[in-house]
Amino acid sequence: MDTTRLGPNQRRALQLLQQSQAGLTRTELQTQLAIPDLRTMQTMLKALRHRGLIHIATWRYESAGASCPACRVFVYGPGKDAPRPVALGKEECRQRYRNKIGRKLYNRVGEARKKGATRIVIDGVTVWQKGMGFARVNKENRV
Repeated sequence: MDTTRLGPNQRRALQLLQQSQAGLTRTELQTQLAIPDLRTMQTMLKALRHRGLIHIATWRYESAGASCPACRVFVYGPGKDAPRPVALGKEECRQRYRNKIGRKLYNRVGEARKKGATRIVIDGVTVWQKGMGFARVNKENRV
């Protein structure tokens, strides 16, 4: 493994990956390294993979959005990259989204929308608004 001519962020990323048993995603690495630019982070990870210093151990689903993209989980050391998983279907993405926001809340919003509601307020907190979708609510305010 060729570690000559590595920049400080690359060295720090390798240290973080060595310390992590389960590996880290790009987002987790970017947060810990405090790198605000996505392109910089992608370029750095690509260079480390090209040198054989890191590889993709597995893929993890982090979001429950419409596209449900899988994120790469990087680990330290040479190895063969894990194959990319098959994309989730629309119904599975919907199911993950419903589970994320809570089945009860999702059903209440569905009933209110049928009656023509433009927003839903629970305990003084707007949880859904027409055109905006579900609001991110602190856990202590969540129903």
